[in-house]
Amino acid sequence: MDDLLADLRSLNQPLPRYTSYPTAAEWRHVNDVTYEEHLSRIGRGPVSLYFHVPFCETMCLYCGCSVILNRKRENEERYVQALQKEIALIGSKIGWRPINQLHFGGGTPTKLLTEDFEALFSTLSSFFTFQEGAEIAIEVDPRTVFTDGGEKLRGLKRVGFNRISFGVQDTDPEVQEAVRRRQTLEMTAKTFQWAREIDFEEGINVDLIYGLPFQTEERFRKTAEDIVALGPDRIALFSYAKIPWLKAHQKAIKEETLPSTEEKFRLYLAAREIFLEAGYVTLGMDHFAKKGDSLALGLENGTLGRNFQGYTLKPSSTLLGLGVTAIGDLTSGYFQNEKDLPTYYRALEQNRLPTHRGLILTPEDHIRRYVIHTLMCRFQLDKELFFEKFNLHFDTHFAKERVALEQHIQRNLVQESEGYLTLTPRGRLFVRNVVSTFDAYHSASTLPRFSQSV
Repeated sequence: MDDLLADLRSLNQPLPRYTSYPTAAEWRHVNDVTYEEHLSRIGRGPVSLYFHVPFCETMCLYCGCSVILNRKRENEERYVQALQKEIALIGSKIGWRPINQLHFGGGTPTKLLTEDFEALFSTLSSFFTFQEGAEIAIEVDPRTVFTDGGEKLRGLKRVGFNRISFGVQDTDPEVQEAVRRRQTLEMTAKTFQWAREIDFEEGINVDLIYGLPFQTEERFRKTAEDIVALGPDRIALFSYAKIPWLKAHQKAIKEETLPSTEEKFRLYLAAREIFLEAGYVTLGMDHFAKKGDSLALGLENGTLGRNFQGYTLKPSSTLLGLGVTAIGDLTSGYFQNEKDLPTYYRALEQNRLPTHRGLILTPEDHIRRYVIHTLMCRFQLDKELFFEKFNLHFDTHFAKERVALEQHIQRNLVQESEGYLTLTPRGRLFVRNVVSTFDAYHSASTLPRFSQSV
């Protein structure tokens, strides 16, 4: 443990999470004309859709998402109408397409009413159809589906959702109070029970966060045990991303209430141990799935992929982002919608797609994205497959990265053998550090751009 903590002290540094490469920090202004040009070039295969619903009734102090506080029903109605307009605009430009994955995130998507989802799915049906076996997922705040006895959950099932993700973060009352996320274990357990009875056939996920105020190893073990007792199919264990220079409300969390870097790492290791003992498999840097779950099988057979919604077995060359701040990935580039809600509305009123910024990928970006995402998904890279894909010798192409890679090898984070680059069990704990070796944009800048890697 001592040498592991020594690695922690030297490796805990500001690093991207690599939900994309190049990361959003490198994106620049891109207009709707450019987005339409790239939309016109996408293939005829299935697409993935992401809908961003920004509204929340209250602000959780740890939150790093794009959120708008709202308690007025009319604002939600207007937003749903805007989403319908955006669906129609995109649909008219790309023609009929099958959907293999759909995800609603936020914010709090379950602030919307069942009738809102019915309206959105009705509009979708005019331009898209769901493939057999498509994953139709939504993030669920248990506080929004508890008081009605599970009726909203049943409504989500009727609309067509087959996977839900419960935001829990921590089950300890003092931790919840410190981050203004008051959600009793009884509430979480009851809504989870209803979801099991309703049978969201693709499964139930639970999200947790480590590194929050007043978390201790003993308390977080209790949280992990509480979650294991529920038996979710998948668990996301996110590190608290402390970015007060971007999210000013995080300043309300007092520094002295937070666990130290070493304590935070112990929280992660404790929860990880509990999940592994309970039969879960580690996926990438922060996800776990039950043995036999499709993602766990995908890790074994090398089909596991990654996009802005996390790990997936349904990778698509086209991810369309709808809603304010939503991000799309057309393989050729990333495209993000307006962050300002009035500006987003104004673009749609003018029959324009509300594109705000993004990045068109270069050939070198594609090469490095492949390496980074392969290591993050599979913990191993086959140099021969790399050559077949890009007609490049891995060691020659990344000769400049050799010094940093050797340091990871000496630390027992990475092993090289018979044409493979493989992360060791220790290296999997520091996967962000390892893959940053191949990030051509990352530097040791002291300017705050990313959260700490642990």
